[in-house]
Amino acid sequence: MKNKVFDSFGFLLLHLGRAHHSLIRKQMHRLGLHRGQPPVLFALHKQDGMSNSDLAEFLEITPATLTNKVKRMEKAELVLRRRDPDDERVSRIYLTDKGCGLMDELRRSVVEKDAAMLEGFSESEKKRLKDDLLKVLKNIETYEGTLI
Repeated sequence: MKNKVFDSFGFLLLHLGRAHHSLIRKQMHRLGLHRGQPPVLFALHKQDGMSNSDLAEFLEITPATLTNKVKRMEKAELVLRRRDPDDERVSRIYLTDKGCGLMDELRRSVVEKDAAMLEGFSESEKKRLKDDLLKVLKNIETYEGTLI
């Protein structure tokens, strides 16, 4: 990053985001997962049997986007959909044994990724960085809310 343009904070965040995305993509490929699937697995592990709309809202994505993810995950036998016995219009999503079996490895992968990214940081530096990044995120969300 010898170019002065990359000295701006926004470009640094962009570059950091891309590097992080690349790291995650490689780890997910190793686990046989596709981008966007781990959050679905984590959410269902926390609360199995969510409806499509509740899960989409929880993940802050559109129901149509979630439907595409779930179809792919069904083909991979990670989740299954069942009609709600009390309301046939509602489809509920459940982890399969295969999906549950990935959770330990997925958690371990997240811990390894975080450790690699934060190597050389003390615990207090990690906390400060997290607090600072949360403050940046809040500032972005506030600024974004002022745009018309």
